[in-house]
Amino acid sequence: MEAISVLHRRVMAVANWIRPAITDGFQRMVQKMAVFQREAIEDHQYHMEQLSLMRDDLVDQLNSNLADAGDHLVLTAQKRARLMQKSLLEPNKRYFSFTPRDKGTNFQELREGVSALLSVGGFIISSAESLYANYQSKALSKPMEGFEIFMEKSGLEEEISHTINAHLAVDLTLLSSIQMEHWKNRYLPKEPLPQSFRRNGGKLFWREAKRYMSYATAAYGQAMIHAADVEARGNFEFEHIGKEPIEAVADHIDLKPEDIHLLDVDYDGDAKHLRHFVAIDHENKKVVLTIRGTFSPQEIVVDVCAFSTEFCGGEAHSQMASMSERVWENAGPTIVKLLDEHPGYEFIVTGHSLGAGTACLLTILVQSKKLVSAPTRCFAFASPPVFKPLDAVPDINAITNFVHNNDMVPFLSVYSVRNLLSQLRSIQSFAHSRMSYQSRFRMFMGWKKLTPAIMKHHDEWKPYEETLKGAPELQTPAARTIWLQEKREGFYDWECYTAEEMLEHYPNIRVHPEMLTDHLAPSYEFSFEHLWLEDVED
Repeated sequence: MEAISVLHRRVMAVANWIRPAITDGFQRMVQKMAVFQREAIEDHQYHMEQLSLMRDDLVDQLNSNLADAGDHLVLTAQKRARLMQKSLLEPNKRYFSFTPRDKGTNFQELREGVSALLSVGGFIISSAESLYANYQSKALSKPMEGFEIFMEKSGLEEEISHTINAHLAVDLTLLSSIQMEHWKNRYLPKEPLPQSFRRNGGKLFWREAKRYMSYATAAYGQAMIHAADVEARGNFEFEHIGKEPIEAVADHIDLKPEDIHLLDVDYDGDAKHLRHFVAIDHENKKVVLTIRGTFSPQEIVVDVCAFSTEFCGGEAHSQMASMSERVWENAGPTIVKLLDEHPGYEFIVTGHSLGAGTACLLTILVQSKKLVSAPTRCFAFASPPVFKPLDAVPDINAITNFVHNNDMVPFLSVYSVRNLLSQLRSIQSFAHSRMSYQSRFRMFMGWKKLTPAIMKHHDEWKPYEETLKGAPELQTPAARTIWLQEKREGFYDWECYTAEEMLEHYPNIRVHPEMLTDHLAPSYEFSFEHLWLEDVED
């Protein structure tokens, strides 16, 4: 009996020791099941809300499309009638229509894919040529050394190393989702395009912008020209393959080859200046200098090395300022000669991306040093911030910048990149300390909406108050930035912002899935081909 009593006591002791662990484990299991059930209910409610919103959006979109289709048919008929009447009255004068086409027609997705392949193919060929030429001349070693010094001195190398890790894709997706939520309540400009920018009213200004965008595309060479023709107009002329560069450029800008007086668009190993060409347009009485954008690794280095230097009474992007002076050294004599031979002609400077930033600075250089006596204007497409202060620009009203949809390059600077990296680190810290792996994954996949906590955390984030020495917060030196926005699929509208509005309300990089593809020159040409201008006076 004593042995049984001892055994009983030992069993009870073991049971008393095990019971709390079992109880705690069961309670934790019940709590986890409750959390799982609550999350499942939240997900179910979220999906039901999304289905309800999708249903309402589909109904609204159907009603809108039906109304727009009727209005579009009427407006198109009226417009074509006006154009036909004009062409009958003036048979020798050419007219083009800005009437938009449905982006979904003519295999637009296929056109965009082919255009992207041609653009990337052209960049690869140009890069291979430049790398080979630089390998032969060892010309790339010095820019790369400068790039390494810039990354180290600017502190970007250290900031990038602290930001880029295995969670980068999730962090970028969360930041993009947060920015899209804020985009719904974004700032809109208070004034329309000024009458002074309309150049005698109506569509003349837009005709000029569309024309000079084609010039900017032509500076990239035949691959980009074909890409723009495919995406913007749905055309691919097989007989144009293998054309001489001067013939391809002249055909794209609707001039004769003999009207192109300087053509420097093929890479020949000389990286002292950007590729460019000079043409004379007798019909519109213009002498046009077009500067090519980024199309080789060495030009990427020019883009990235963004320390500032003194330039024309202000501070400018050092590499682009240097390139503007070198382009003028090469093209200036031809331009001055043409303007002297054709009094009354206007001087136009244009370019895309890196070429746009250089075009802005070259315009400031021409104005400051009075290098030409003719009126001078600049059409910049996707110019990054390159100059400060704006008060130092002699005639800022002569410069207009264009931004396409979600293009990130017009907002790209050392200051904005540092702020982007800071935002990513802030989101990463919150997400990995306050959110479960399942929640992060569901938000990444779009299965769960953003929580108020992460939205509040991002709203409390503050940008850098001080800029790095030698890398101030530069601005785009344009009196107006015209933002081309895709309002409906295939239809573009525009918003006009002052330089001050852009700096105050859009100082940071906006992360978006299309932030790189929207930067390509063919995408800009597409937007001008599909710009809705029925409310602009003729």
